[in-house]
Amino acid sequence: MKKGNLFLVIFGLILLTGMYATNHTLANEYQNIDLTDRYKNYVSIPSEAYSVLAISGSNGYPIEIAHAQTDAIKVLRSRVDHFKSNLINDTLFIEFTGSNIPMEQRFHSDTPSGIIIEKNTLSSILNINTHQRISGFSNQDLTLILEGNAFIEVSNCDVHTLDIDMKHRSQIGFSHKNTVDSLHIKMVNTSIARLQEIEFRAIQHTLSDSITVVLSKGVFNRVLE
Repeated sequence: MKKGNLFLVIFGLILLTGMYATNHTLANEYQNIDLTDRYKNYVSIPSEAYSVLAISGSNGYPIEIAHAQTDAIKVLRSRVDHFKSNLINDTLFIEFTGSNIPMEQRFHSDTPSGIIIEKNTLSSILNINTHQRISGFSNQDLTLILEGNAFIEVSNCDVHTLDIDMKHRSQIGFSHKNTVDSLHIKMVNTSIARLQEIEFRAIQHTLSDSITVVLSKGVFNRVLE
């Protein structure tokens, strides 16, 4: 056999062996992945203690903020390069860059969460232009500040006092069961609040400009009391 042909045969055998070894390694790694783990595509981000969240950036990926006994921040693996954080005093500033989508496309979006934040206690959340889903907080006071094109979905929360401060074109909506002892809401510019799925004992409101408030009949009657 000519040297050139022998070289090609040896090279082919080496290439096939390498491909087989690579496929075997990848197959073993795939079998070790827990497909039921909701965090399998996320990277954990360390952070020091904080009580206030200030998140700005884009709305292409929703940001999940959920009550939990332990504190954790997880970022979608494909979006890690778009995540920056900085702690100043007790406020954690997060910048989450990327593309923006129209407001109407955010409702009932099945896009995976770009960030998952689990926190035992929060005093305030500032949302500038991002899409946030807040759930599960109870037995505490909570302040929500929305600016720009911010959008917040609140679900399954039971808090003492809920302060909501909205401006610009921000929107907030409630789903499932939410209960509040005292609701304080301030709205200016063209902000929109959907208050159908929230129960409260008392409400204080400051409303101006061209704001929009969507109420259920029960909530409407409570506002008139």
